[in-house]
Amino acid sequence: MNKFLLSLVSVISSTAFAQETAVKQPEFWSPVVEHQIQRDIPQYLGYTDNAGLLMSTYDPNSVSSGYLGFLQSAEMISNLIFASIIAVAVLFTVFVLINGRAKLSDGFSGKLIQRWSVGDVVLHWCAAVPCIILILSGFVIGAGKVWLAPMMTPAHFHSLVYASVLFHNIFAIPFIIAAVILMVKWSRNQLPESGDGKWFLALGGYINLGGKPKHPDAGFANAGEKAFFWTFTIFGLALVVTGLLLLFPGLFGTLSKNGALLALIIHICSAIILGAFSVVHIYMGAVMSEGGMENMLSGKCDENWAKQNHNLWYAKIQGQNK
Repeated sequence: MNKFLLSLVSVISSTAFAQETAVKQPEFWSPVVEHQIQRDIPQYLGYTDNAGLLMSTYDPNSVSSGYLGFLQSAEMISNLIFASIIAVAVLFTVFVLINGRAKLSDGFSGKLIQRWSVGDVVLHWCAAVPCIILILSGFVIGAGKVWLAPMMTPAHFHSLVYASVLFHNIFAIPFIIAAVILMVKWSRNQLPESGDGKWFLALGGYINLGGKPKHPDAGFANAGEKAFFWTFTIFGLALVVTGLLLLFPGLFGTLSKNGALLALIIHICSAIILGAFSVVHIYMGAVMSEGGMENMLSGKCDENWAKQNHNLWYAKIQGQNK
């Protein structure tokens, strides 16, 4: 009996001692701590994984602190991307609600005029659909950490960014092909004309407040459409070149770290500018101008739409048909 009690006391004492000396194990979930390495390039998903090409000419002392300073301003970049897409869309929606749509003064005539060929319509959508996907996926990549991450779990946000990078890289190729063909093919109808200044002064005749608007003279493309086309061409080409540099640095020889940083900055700035213009372009074609969307669905426009929005072009084709 005494031996049993001694054994029991010994076991209890050992257990108590083990509990007192137990080391607390770290929890499975713990906060993630980010460490910023001074003068290092920020990590962007989708960036080339071929470090050899980028580091072959790398000199830490030659890396531009100005480039790094811009890229490390993640919140500023996120806010600019947000403003170029979401804020512009909201502001334009408010404008349409207050101003109203640009309706046809004489309504639809029912008579259709061929404005775009079938090939032009197909080309437009081959560039437009990838462009929209690139804008949306770019928003997730560039502004998601600030504007989207707080709304979801880390796992969901990681999956969203991964999918966005994948879509961004895949749809970049068809966009490049269609956009370059479009730029070359449509440029001859987008050259400046003497009446473009008056079109801008009249704001295209789209302002309904203060009386019935009068649409200014315009040829095949009005001044607003020309402004978008050349913005699309200039900044679109900048996106194409820098995008190819970042995706396939080996195609252009050895890319220095400063060259990669500069390409990334140009890509971001061009995307911000083109994103804002694209949102306005979509609103003007699909929402603001009554009868405008039909142009890029069937390639044809109503006769009254042509008279009101592109009177010089309408007069020209009527003269050719006589």
